[in-house]
Amino acid sequence: MQLVFHAGPLNEFMLLMPLLRAMGQPMTVVAPWQRASLASRMLGASPMDIELFEFTRLHAPGGPTRVSPAVKDLFAQSTRIVSFLSSDQDAWAQNVRALATSATMILNDPRPPATFTGHFADWHRTQLANRGLSLEPLQPTPLQNSSGPIVVHPGSSAIKRCWPADRFEEVIRSLKKLGMPITPVIGEVELERWAPDRISHWTEDLGAVVVRTSDALLPLLQQARLFIGNDAGPAHIAAQAGTRSITILGPTDPARLGQRASHVRFVRPPHGPDRIEEVSIEAVLDAVGLG
Repeated sequence: MQLVFHAGPLNEFMLLMPLLRAMGQPMTVVAPWQRASLASRMLGASPMDIELFEFTRLHAPGGPTRVSPAVKDLFAQSTRIVSFLSSDQDAWAQNVRALATSATMILNDPRPPATFTGHFADWHRTQLANRGLSLEPLQPTPLQNSSGPIVVHPGSSAIKRCWPADRFEEVIRSLKKLGMPITPVIGEVELERWAPDRISHWTEDLGAVVVRTSDALLPLLQQARLFIGNDAGPAHIAAQAGTRSITILGPTDPARLGQRASHVRFVRPPHGPDRIEEVSIEAVLDAVGLG
C-alpha cells in the first residue's frame, strides 16, 4: 500500500494529480481534509487528515509519544511512502522511518528552486524518477456533459488573479441570452471579501450557489458542460475532474503552473500578465466558442 503526504496549497496539490493517478492503487493520501477528500473522489484513494495530532507530531524530534492502532497499522502496511513535505534529514523523515520500517521512502522537496524554469509537475516528476519511481502523468478523461450547466466562479484568494466581477456578470448575461443554463458559484473568499449588496446581487439576482468547500464544489463541476473562472483552486479542480474549462489568467505562467489537460483553455491579458483587467468579455466568449 502507498502512502502519500502533501500539505501545500490546493493548486499545487491538483497539479500533482496526474502523477498520483499514474501511481495507481491502493493508496492513502494524507493531506488537509478537503484535498484528501478530493483525492478519494477523483482517484479512489483512501483519505486521511494531515491535521491529526499523530501526523503533526511527526515534525517534532522524537515524534508522537503514542500512536493509535489505526495509524500504526497504516505505516506498518505501507510498502512505499511518497512525501511532498519533508527533506531526507529532518525529524519527520526519521520518525516515519521508525514507524514504517519496511517501506521505501521517496522524499521530495515541496517546491522547485527559484532557478527552475520548467513546469511545477515536471520538477516533481524528475524528483520521483531520480528516486526510482518513473511515472507517465495520466490526465483525466474529458467529461461529455452536453446537457449540463456552465459553472461560472468569479473568485480567487489572490486579488491580482481576479478578473473584475462585473465582467463575469456580463459573460453570464450573454450566455443566458443564448438560452444556455448557467450556475454561478461563489465561495468563502467572496463571502469574506465582497460587500453584502454584491453578495445578495449574485445570490438573489444571478442565482449564485454558495459553495464553502472545495470537495463540495466537485459534484457541480462533474455535472457541468463547461467551467469558467480565474486561475484559482476551482479551475484546477475542474481540470482534474475532466470538465471542459476556460481559465482567465493574470500573473500566472501556464507553462509553469497551468493545468496541461487538453480540455483546458487559457485566456490571457493582451498586454502583459499583470493586466488581467484588460481581458475582454469578447475574448472569453470566443473561448466558449461564441466568437
